[in-house]
Amino acid sequence: MQMLIEKMGFPRSSLAQKVAIVTGAGQGIGKELARALAWLGAQVIIAEISDAGAGVEALTRSEGGLAKFIKTDVSDDKSVQTLADTVFDAFGQVDILVNNAAAEPIGSILELPIKEWDQAYAVNLRGAVLGIKAFLPGMLERKEGIIVTIASGEGLAYMAAYSASKVAVQSLGLSLAVEMGDESGVSAFVLAPGMVDTPGFRKAAPILAPRYGMTVEEFSHQGVNPGYDGLMPAEDCAAGFAYCIVNAKEYHGHIADPFAPLMRFGLLPITPHVVPETYCEPALDRPTNAELPLEQSTAYYQANECATELREILETVNKEFNEMGSFAKRWGLRDFQKKTGLSIKDWLQTETDVITKLQGRFRFLESGDVHAANILQTQILSLKPMLEKLADYFQSTQKDAKGFIKDPSNLSAALEALAYRERVVRSLIASLEKTNE
Repeated sequence: MQMLIEKMGFPRSSLAQKVAIVTGAGQGIGKELARALAWLGAQVIIAEISDAGAGVEALTRSEGGLAKFIKTDVSDDKSVQTLADTVFDAFGQVDILVNNAAAEPIGSILELPIKEWDQAYAVNLRGAVLGIKAFLPGMLERKEGIIVTIASGEGLAYMAAYSASKVAVQSLGLSLAVEMGDESGVSAFVLAPGMVDTPGFRKAAPILAPRYGMTVEEFSHQGVNPGYDGLMPAEDCAAGFAYCIVNAKEYHGHIADPFAPLMRFGLLPITPHVVPETYCEPALDRPTNAELPLEQSTAYYQANECATELREILETVNKEFNEMGSFAKRWGLRDFQKKTGLSIKDWLQTETDVITKLQGRFRFLESGDVHAANILQTQILSLKPMLEKLADYFQSTQKDAKGFIKDPSNLSAALEALAYRERVVRSLIASLEKTNE
């Protein structure tokens, strides 16, 4: 984890003099995020209900970080008040609050006892509200602070209590961001991890997998994490989230994920393609650009043109969002991110990276550096699932347009534009695959 953070260019003093509270930091994402924030210089408060928090404190200190375990039940207002009193007495303020603690009951809607529904609400939503009420006033007074809530997937079968409460937590975080606005000095945003390798996941997988008609292996390798064959290590997730927290102002009002920061720095651990033996001759014997197969050269030009055109399309989409009214803009941006997996800003950066890597791979093949070319090609092809989501988004918006646009001529123009956008994305996917032939 520390290595990933270093490769993103952060000095260890990035969060020096900051006090950060991470609830539920006894294991999993919370534990690794606490370590990451401490590594970046923050004094981290491990607000954890179990005694595992003491072990995280000891581990963090052994790594040179500053950490303090305070046993806390986030669902209990008296316990949260004790946490606040203790922290304020010791440090005077709280700069970062990460509402990570979660209860994750498993069972169908009918079989899950109501007390487990109540527990999911009390920990996941009520706990986040209590934390915000305890620490937001001081942030507003200083005009500085960061509040983060942790989201999850919605509509999860056999985890309805957890899933419903997490959707509420996501809404809470976004509502808070709107209330804070851009002038309060407080950044509020939501972090959305994918499928992360945590003790909680490993405990749940053997129970959930059979209900989904899958083996545990199949359940853990559903292809939802860009750049990962299976589960994302909690350390990687924490490194991506640490980037978002350091750059909190950039993410204010957004749903952030750990993949975009790692992708931005080329840190997704994609398995490299195997280089065929016939391509392993010395570089001096490689063909020049003029000797590259015509089909391969054509595929590169097509891919580059499609990637460039897609960036222009995304710039237009971003402009369209910005021209909407305040409420429609927020809804549209969130719907876009939810369906495509990245914010519009991250998509624009991604397309710039695709163009750069395509041109770089072409130059490497031209010079005969096949190994470097294959590394770039692996990184490019790892984006295929994301591009497919983007194409599906443009396809789905064609259906939405039929319900929203009543004027026949306007509807026809909108459908034509959306269909064109979809075709460009699918053409890019096809041309990227051809460059790998």
